[in-house]
Amino acid sequence: MELNILKVMNSVSPLTEQDCSELLKIFKTKVLKKGEMWLEQGKVNYNGAFVEEGYLRRFWLKDGEEVTDVFYFENDFCADLQSIIGKIKPISNVVAMQRTTMTTFSYPEFNRLCEKSMTLEHLHRLLLESVLLRFYNRTASFILQSPKERYDDLMVTKSPILQRATQYHISSYLGIGPQHLSRLRAGR
Repeated sequence: MELNILKVMNSVSPLTEQDCSELLKIFKTKVLKKGEMWLEQGKVNYNGAFVEEGYLRRFWLKDGEEVTDVFYFENDFCADLQSIIGKIKPISNVVAMQRTTMTTFSYPEFNRLCEKSMTLEHLHRLLLESVLLRFYNRTASFILQSPKERYDDLMVTKSPILQRATQYHISSYLGIGPQHLSRLRAGR
């Protein structure tokens, strides 16, 4: 049976049988318990992950408070590209918000495969473009939208967050306090 990660990769950019065979050699399954860290601030981790089941939350520590940046649900890729590409220790954390099953892989090994395969190199570029667009859209939303507009957008486009995350984490993700989120919810 084909792994879900390969199905998703093939939907982004068709892969050859040889590519799939080589990828299977670097894939590992990892299960995190609720509350277990995948990436930790200050601890090197040059691995990528694909969420098969469950979900992860990226957060930053600012003045002792957690600031939620991204949620990774099923079929999402997760890696700390800043630390991998920049070769620095991570400055954020990624934690399992429930029991989470992931397919993991060494980013350096994936890069080596990309050097040998034009189709994998193309896939890599498309995945990086997707990450860049996600980051760009999130940044633009904080510059151009009010908290209410960000919440409304979340209602339309990011329903898994509203269905699965706590109110505290949703409010942090939106850049507002929990009371402000309660008022926005009441106003709908």
